[in-house]
Amino acid sequence: MFRSTILLSFVAVALGLSAGDLKVSVKAISSSVDSVDDIVISAIVTNPTKEDIRVISKNNILDPTATKSFAVSKQGDELLFSGIRATYDFNAAGVYTTIPAGGSVAVNHTGLGALYDFEAAGTGTFSFSASTHFQTGPDAPIIEANTAPVDVTVKKDVKKRSFIPLERRLSTPTCGDGGRKQVITDSLTYARSLAGGAATDIRTHPNSAEFNTYFGGNSQDDIWYRHDIIAGDLSSSGTRIDPAGICGGSGGVIAYTLVVTSGGNIVGSDIYTCDIFFTSVGTTPSICSGGFDSTTSSRGGVILHELSHATSGTSDLGYGCSVTAGLSVANKRNNADNYRCMGLAIYKHYNC
Repeated sequence: MFRSTILLSFVAVALGLSAGDLKVSVKAISSSVDSVDDIVISAIVTNPTKEDIRVISKNNILDPTATKSFAVSKQGDELLFSGIRATYDFNAAGVYTTIPAGGSVAVNHTGLGALYDFEAAGTGTFSFSASTHFQTGPDAPIIEANTAPVDVTVKKDVKKRSFIPLERRLSTPTCGDGGRKQVITDSLTYARSLAGGAATDIRTHPNSAEFNTYFGGNSQDDIWYRHDIIAGDLSSSGTRIDPAGICGGSGGVIAYTLVVTSGGNIVGSDIYTCDIFFTSVGTTPSICSGGFDSTTSSRGGVILHELSHATSGTSDLGYGCSVTAGLSVANKRNNADNYRCMGLAIYKHYNC
């Protein structure tokens, strides 16, 4: 009996999820509050099946930390997210949560006032649409467990909070360890080169297999511009310091981005690299022999992924290049890993 249970659970993880395997309910503790500090939203993810289901629990409703668990809007206009956008090593146990067979996992979301630019929108009623995309692992199919948005009216205080105070500066890697600083510098150079190579290829081969795979249906001019600004010297920096305290342990964080916002716009950003970035992620040339699907395949690819967050405010809607290729047209444009995958695909095409 024990062996059978383990085998069935493994099959559930290996084959991915099916529609209806997970149910999500979301509720605002109070539908009207005086301050953004008072917003609390609870979520329950239920597994009605007969087997435990383990899913990635980052950048979705299962994550109570400062990643993007909601799209927040007012009168149809989405608020800019200014929390943590991270790249993960999916071999780390802490990236996953198991929802037991016939059971549920409950999560309370607090501190949302510092994660979205409420001030730019002003007081009023805000709609919170839960991020309910689930994968059992990188490149596993994405399943959406749809649930209705919840509304919260903020009557008085929408003053901008800072999740972590950041500086506005040009992209200058900083690190107390000279060797690691050089790794960051080299990785930033590769990231810009990867983005520049993708931008050039869009101009010279606008209907290339790479573009159609990762951005098909989108405007070539728009995607070119997004790659081109990454290739330039924009406000972003790499540093070994971990102000959010999310590096280390079993959390699997490779790197993450925090942005500076003003008036609903990104005006600066910082990229932070964790130990995993230096110890477990390959060099960009190594993809010639090892491929580039994994988030740990290329340091330059990791920084390119993060720079798409930093410059265009992209989200994390799916991980792994085969999954990113299957996203909707709009989600391809808005998913950070699509930029990593295209940049590395172009690099491999011309350099390997």
